[in-house]
Amino acid sequence: MSNYIRPRGTLDLYENQAQIYQTIIQTCQKIAQLYGYQMIQTPMFESTTLFSRTTGESSDIVTKEMYQFLDKGGRDFSLRPEGTAGVIRAVIENKLYATRDLPLKYDYVGSFFRYERPQAGRYREFMQFGVEVIGTRSYLDDVETILMISDILKELHLDQYVVKINSFGNASCRKQYRDVLKDYFLPFQNQLCEDCQKRLQTNPLRILDCKVDKDFFLKQKDIPTALSVLDESSSQIFEETKKILKAQQIPFVVDSQLVRGLDYYTGLIFEIEIQGKDGKVYTIGGGGHYSDLMKELGGPDLECVGFGLGINRLALLLEEKFGLEAYALKKEIYVLTLDDSLKSIAMQWSHQLRQAGFYVTMETQHKSVSSMFKYAAKHQFHYAVIFGEDELKNQQVAIKDLKLQKQEVISLDEMIPYFKEVLK
Repeated sequence: MSNYIRPRGTLDLYENQAQIYQTIIQTCQKIAQLYGYQMIQTPMFESTTLFSRTTGESSDIVTKEMYQFLDKGGRDFSLRPEGTAGVIRAVIENKLYATRDLPLKYDYVGSFFRYERPQAGRYREFMQFGVEVIGTRSYLDDVETILMISDILKELHLDQYVVKINSFGNASCRKQYRDVLKDYFLPFQNQLCEDCQKRLQTNPLRILDCKVDKDFFLKQKDIPTALSVLDESSSQIFEETKKILKAQQIPFVVDSQLVRGLDYYTGLIFEIEIQGKDGKVYTIGGGGHYSDLMKELGGPDLECVGFGLGINRLALLLEEKFGLEAYALKKEIYVLTLDDSLKSIAMQWSHQLRQAGFYVTMETQHKSVSSMFKYAAKHQFHYAVIFGEDELKNQQVAIKDLKLQKQEVISLDEMIPYFKEVLK
């Protein structure tokens, strides 16, 4: 047995399970391209202050969950806990905003890290697909990000989802809401958990996201909502957003206590939930509008919107719904030889078949004929291409349909046209 095991809260992905992840990533990137997004990649670790400043010093991510370390030069770094901060830093550092072609649209995919209790679909190293729209002047970009998520989920055949929406309006409305919440919770300060007593002073919005005080919130029927302090313009935009989502048949509900786990949101915010077979509800992603982040990091004052989708949870739901076998590697043709001396010519034709676009596995090892056919049956290949001395003397090859158990001999020159016909 190995002396080394993977760290707690991480995964080894291989074979069909890895293929599920690949399917999700390819689907997300395909839909992103249809919406006009370009890929951006940023480092897996950045200055710790980048995340503490953008995520919020009072957030659980900063206070409890970041993988923080000093490098050999004494510099303070952290593994990235989310994607937005790194993208905004890259846009500012590389002056990508210096164009008339705003808004910029970027998508990214990769690993992120948070030190939290591992559970189904939630890991300390997790994979995420996300997008950022930088320099938007219209709430329609906010709505379009939700439509984009809807298209991704439909493409993955995960149709039973609901989008929870709320709005902070703008920076002024958000500040007003913080003050209103602080005034509301002050009389209940001693009934709050230790963390929420600190949040009352640093960021009262975080109180609404507390899992410890969840029962306390259920008893309070008059907790102020963000929607109650929206100005006229913000309220109108939120109503228009709901109209568009309804017209596009996007299943949504208004959740007036939705706050999200990051501190930079100022406008529309949303989360996407899907119910698993066990009845458990999974939050598979979310995002929203943010207006001050570019300016806070030293860039121009640009409005932005973005979202992140949890690939691990999507993979869990797909495996639960369709099973691992649904994502098995496509196996069309198995090439074998009746004599090892024929492997060279078999390899040449295997290569030609692959170049023609077919999925081909060639048997390179020395095996008996019976063991090779057992292997082909076990791995559910559709066809076997059999190179034998007698057939090759006549420039021919045997082809066996492993599903119908029918075999025929054709000329080598006919092999590619043959498979184009039967596997079209």
